[in-house]
Amino acid sequence: MKKIIFGLLLTLFLVNQSAVSANVNLAYYLEIKPNVMHVHLNYFPVLPDSTTFQYGNSYGGMKDLLNSLVNIQSSVKFRIDSVNRKITFYYHDNTPIKITYDIIDTHKPKHRVVGEMFRPIITNNYFFSLTSTLFLNPDIEKKLHDSLMMSVTLNRNTVFPMYFSFAPELKPGETVKLKLSEGVDALITGASDLHIEKREMAGIKNYIVLRINENNSYNLKRFMNYFDTFLPAMTNFWGNLNGTYYSLVASSFLDINYHNISGTAFNGGFHVKYSGDTILANEEVVTTISHEIMHRYIGTGCVAIDGDNEWFNEGFTDYTTWYLLAQSSIITNERFNEIVKDTYNKLSANPVKNTPNKDIMKHFWEDHNYEKLPYNRGAMFAAYIDKRITELNHDTKTYRDFMCNLKVVAEQNKHLLTVDDFILVASKYIPKKEIETSVQLYIMQGEMIPEKMILK
Repeated sequence: MKKIIFGLLLTLFLVNQSAVSANVNLAYYLEIKPNVMHVHLNYFPVLPDSTTFQYGNSYGGMKDLLNSLVNIQSSVKFRIDSVNRKITFYYHDNTPIKITYDIIDTHKPKHRVVGEMFRPIITNNYFFSLTSTLFLNPDIEKKLHDSLMMSVTLNRNTVFPMYFSFAPELKPGETVKLKLSEGVDALITGASDLHIEKREMAGIKNYIVLRINENNSYNLKRFMNYFDTFLPAMTNFWGNLNGTYYSLVASSFLDINYHNISGTAFNGGFHVKYSGDTILANEEVVTTISHEIMHRYIGTGCVAIDGDNEWFNEGFTDYTTWYLLAQSSIITNERFNEIVKDTYNKLSANPVKNTPNKDIMKHFWEDHNYEKLPYNRGAMFAAYIDKRITELNHDTKTYRDFMCNLKVVAEQNKHLLTVDDFILVASKYIPKKEIETSVQLYIMQGEMIPEKMILK
């Protein structure tokens, strides 16, 4: 009976809130100051009685992440669950709720790469935060969440230039309105030496966001020469993308000199952090940045396999990246073949190489060997696919044809691919029995794929 009454109350409440939902449910006002971001939120309740908000995620084991959010105040009572990074606000009617809090820098050298990649960083001349660690995100059922709208206003007197990946042209004093689901999977950065380049290709505006000053001005030409070579090659390989803009954000680590580069994707872009002053210092950096750009299409883009299938989402991204770096002459074909052979040797030497696919993610953050396993295993399976297509089709069909075929299926289905989808598409190029057996043995069960099946 209680469930029925609550359901009726919820329905009536949502009807009353329909006018608000058609406009803005969460109105954020951001005020950036040296070493702190002041956040003001007007929340128009979408649930009766109370709403629980999530702050950030536990990516990489950051259990104390909520320490980055301080000085929280509200016009209603609230309860903080520090362990689960949740804050619940309690109310009696649909009056807008005023919430204020500050975001501060809590990253420390002991947090290593994860700390600089996924925690807010705020100094007197630099700001960086994924929006999951800036905005409070309602912990509600997906259908309702997807219907919500938010607005973001940047204060007029910013201490340095700012960049919002969900609104690249946003200026101080302006307001942008967008879907909540887009706003909480994005990135905001700013710096006294922020530099933004814009390139338009195939109808998409690409924003390249760097930190450029008199001490590292050489980075601009170096990076743009690379970008203007790799982006056309990727577009020629995959075809056009949906969307209107894309962000590529790169800046140097503040405290890390033992790790060359790390990157992660977000909705409509990716960011990388690199060690030292030079952004494209070596091949590893070039490859990592190219890998993250490749995620526009594969892994986190439209061509991805649902579930714990990082062998495809990361491994095929790796191989396709090397493939295109060679096609665009950023690396030679000889170097491409060397990378494939080196990766095979790394996989062969990995002490956990025979771990079944279903068990890899259980240990992914515990051990570097598990972390690299899906990348290397998947890349070698992609090399096998490439070689077999060439052998069986005598250059009438190619690896590119196979990958673009997957893209077509993903776009037609309008959802993430499945392993069965992968096998079905691959069977147009390789006998179905062979591909089914190979996926089961070398991906799912974790047997080591024979060298002769990969190296050309």
